[in-house]
Amino acid sequence: MTAVPPSRFRIPAPEMERIRTLLGRDPNLTEEAVFSALWSEHCSYKSSRIHLRKFSSKGPRVLMGPGENAGVVRVTSRTGIAFKMESHNHPSYIEPFQGAATGVGGILRDIFAMGARPVALTNSLVFGSLRQPRQMTLFRRVVAGIAAYGNAIGVPTVGGEVWFDERYAKNILVNAFALGLVEEDGIMSAIPPPKPLLAVYLGNKTGRDGVSGAAMASRSFSGGDADLRPQVQVADPFVGKKVMEATLKIIREGLAGAIQDMGAAGLTSSSVEMASKASLGIEIDAARVPLRDPSMEPWEILLSESQERMLLLVEESRVERILDIASDSQVSAAVVGRIISEPVFRVRKGEEVFAEIPVPFLTEEAPCYDRPARDRPPSLSRPSHHAPSEAGRHSIAELFHRLLDHPNGGAADWISRQFDFEVGTRTLLPPGHDVAVVDLREEERAVAISMAGFSHPLTRDPGRGAMLLVAKCVTDLAAVGSWPVGMTDCLNFGNPERPDTMSDFVQAVGGIAEASRRLGIPVVSGNVSFYNETDGLSIPPTPILATCGLLSSRRRVVPGKTASPGLSLALAGSSMDLSLGGSYLDWILKDPEPGPVPMVDWETLGRLQPFMSVLLADGRISASRAIGRGGLLRTLLQLVSGDASLGVALSLPRLENPLETFFSEAPGRLLLAFEPEHLRTLEQTALEFGIPFRTIGSTAPHLWSIRYRDREGRAKELSDDPEQLKRRYAVSLAGQMEDLP
Repeated sequence: MTAVPPSRFRIPAPEMERIRTLLGRDPNLTEEAVFSALWSEHCSYKSSRIHLRKFSSKGPRVLMGPGENAGVVRVTSRTGIAFKMESHNHPSYIEPFQGAATGVGGILRDIFAMGARPVALTNSLVFGSLRQPRQMTLFRRVVAGIAAYGNAIGVPTVGGEVWFDERYAKNILVNAFALGLVEEDGIMSAIPPPKPLLAVYLGNKTGRDGVSGAAMASRSFSGGDADLRPQVQVADPFVGKKVMEATLKIIREGLAGAIQDMGAAGLTSSSVEMASKASLGIEIDAARVPLRDPSMEPWEILLSESQERMLLLVEESRVERILDIASDSQVSAAVVGRIISEPVFRVRKGEEVFAEIPVPFLTEEAPCYDRPARDRPPSLSRPSHHAPSEAGRHSIAELFHRLLDHPNGGAADWISRQFDFEVGTRTLLPPGHDVAVVDLREEERAVAISMAGFSHPLTRDPGRGAMLLVAKCVTDLAAVGSWPVGMTDCLNFGNPERPDTMSDFVQAVGGIAEASRRLGIPVVSGNVSFYNETDGLSIPPTPILATCGLLSSRRRVVPGKTASPGLSLALAGSSMDLSLGGSYLDWILKDPEPGPVPMVDWETLGRLQPFMSVLLADGRISASRAIGRGGLLRTLLQLVSGDASLGVALSLPRLENPLETFFSEAPGRLLLAFEPEHLRTLEQTALEFGIPFRTIGSTAPHLWSIRYRDREGRAKELSDDPEQLKRRYAVSLAGQMEDLP
């Protein structure tokens, strides 16, 4: 047998052998480039496809699910929300400003490709320690890139989360989420109808930026890698705005049969994917593609990921009108190909054919691996009622200060100040809350968005930790009376060729699937980012979840920072346990013998939302927050943070484990503030819904006093200055940023 020549695009030898067998010959340069892109991990999901089948995308509200540019869920009688989240991790580490900016641009194109007008952005960011100068630069430039694109294009960045952890020093995570509104009869699909169609290119001209970006995102980094900056795309939000408006106008006028964003693998993936979904073929003429550099080779044109570009499949009679819209919008447009009945991907440049590959070879025949996974037991080495060993050497007050002094425990206001979160005037809750709320205006409703991505529970127990993330999102939504209607994800993991990584991935996917099934939440879109590894060191398992919920009335949104003096405070809800395993306290102490990750009380969690909806409809709640990062103490501080001098006076019962009471992050629990005269109504409503409910104290000016009895019955008090606590909370991140030039 003739030896298989080595790949010029880093295609593994067994896959090159398979390509040669399928074609019955050696691929030429252009064909090999096409295979390298569409068989990459980033495009083919070859290591994750078989596991993602565990997710359910079905539901009475689901209008579009996986396989489209974004998921769409019905939220009113005539309106849907289109939403999706994607990663831009590798590009953001190489070139943080452009990597982050193009991540925002890419996710916005996924939304308006569905015919939806984007109305909200959020993000989840993970970096190494800010003590490292390189990480500080990455952090600043990523935030600047997100702001530069979102602010310029006019879509508000309404929320997000950030985490700093030295384990991400060489593989940062930048995950971007976008949500848009679409009339149900105006939804656009990426699946073309069975009729003759021309392929119309719309948007920016194609350049060499981002060539082979998909392949770059499908492998690990190493210290010996050459400069990869040319493989990072360049953002242009002003052209992006023009492309968005042109695309939406084309859709409104019913001119396109199908639309696909030119994202990963650019023109190659967009054309092949649409043809494949219709079981047809497509012919592309590279000579007709608008170029910035006429010297580009066909394979470069096909693999370029230059930004702000869309591919439309259009009936010939409608092409002229589309070209007129593009001209009026001052963006490039050209007919670059056509759909053909023969299921072949054919690439020409004038009369010369550069590639001819059966479409199924690029899609259905792409590798699908059931990679080995090594079972590892979760870190459940001792009962949860034991205190972490290091915590026993510190007072609760000292531990609370330590949590607040770390950037992970402080306010993220410095980040949100870079973003325009009010443009469009739909933002009902400003950044700084665990949930963002966007005004639909249509039928007086609103949509809430919750994100969760803390990796430490999954480091301890991937399956239970993933379930915890789903429960956290739902608890956040319940705090504003929002019912979950759909979920999207970014599954960030290390090298899938390592059994430990695949074990974490399989367990995490199983946990998300089980939790979403229990709660009836369809997973309508998502993204997998593997190979977040450098020099053999992978990131911890880090799935990021975004869950969207529906509020029945926009007028019932309760701000989370409006607590005033004299309000009663209560805890509503419960979890099956208050274990500290996987918590922020567990992470910061790095205890070698953690307790288990908390189990979720699914039945009580499912009753929280209707309970809160009734209370909010009656105007009984003044402020509410889910017990989140840092546990009860940090959530208390956040609840009263709107007033510099406001504090709390609590009286708690005998506590078997004060650490768990004050620092557990078990989901399914809400902190409520309300006028004292509403207490009886709240207690009665909680009883009717079967929600555990107990008052714990009140808000008070210039006071931070928490009294309780320990296991032995001894009286204890946590006393502090609320203004000092809030100063710690405010400066732990902002102080580091503002001290630098």
